[in-house]
Amino acid sequence: MHKVLVIVVSYNGRDYLDRCLGSAVKAGGDLYVVDNASEDGSADYVKENYPMAHLVRNEENIGFAKANNMGMEYALEHGYSYVYLLNQDAWIPENIFTVMTGIAIRHPGVAIFSPMQMKADMQGYDPRFEKNVARRVSTSDNEVSIVPYVMAAHWLLPRRTIETVGGFAPIFPMYGEDENYCDRARHMRMNVAIVPSVSAVHDRALREDPMEKRIYRDYYMGSLRRLCDVNLTIALCIPYVFIFTIVKSIRYRSLQPWKSFVTLMKQLPEVMRIRKESLERHAFLPR
Repeated sequence: MHKVLVIVVSYNGRDYLDRCLGSAVKAGGDLYVVDNASEDGSADYVKENYPMAHLVRNEENIGFAKANNMGMEYALEHGYSYVYLLNQDAWIPENIFTVMTGIAIRHPGVAIFSPMQMKADMQGYDPRFEKNVARRVSTSDNEVSIVPYVMAAHWLLPRRTIETVGGFAPIFPMYGEDENYCDRARHMRMNVAIVPSVSAVHDRALREDPMEKRIYRDYYMGSLRRLCDVNLTIALCIPYVFIFTIVKSIRYRSLQPWKSFVTLMKQLPEVMRIRKESLERHAFLPR
């Protein structure tokens, strides 16, 4: 089996760590844990109970994207063939790397592989997976099912993906970075795929986001993802986001989308830099 680096970003997720990290150890992956200044003792728990893990303690919460990028860079520097991004509230079956790396070898045009993402009781899909992905998945004899997007709670990335697409765009602190990465992968003529024969857990139980956070994720990150989508022209994206602002402010009966719209317009220079970098990477692809 090829070397797999399992990257886990921890933030106040102490109660999940044994199921998460324990499953990665049983699956045979090497652990790289980035703790984003947790206040619940997560980092100390990892050091004491998982001494084999490469533990990074950040002095502040640098966000999901930047923390994972640290692990991706480490993987490239240390010769790993694959990276597996694993949410702290998720866990994997013991045979996952044997099965999925074999499938990855047979599908070199795929940038991102995900198992079926299930609830903790394995009796149904993770709600976001069911809403955004499951209906697109074919459970026939095909080894993979191509989809436009899948959440990064469970991602297997071959080394070639990171070398071609790069890391997450740091402009996304939390949410949206996975959608943007899928957009960029497709722009690089690479696919996103589900492996129907493998199931893994993403446990969202007992979590209900407050309205402000839901607006932030739905409107702000959705709009930022659209602006950064290099598959679309910026001339089309800006009017779309303006109309999206009107729609969401009416739906939520809130001025928060308009405040976020102002922030988005201030971020346009960074958005253009991200778009330029993706176009430059694309320009060097073999024709």
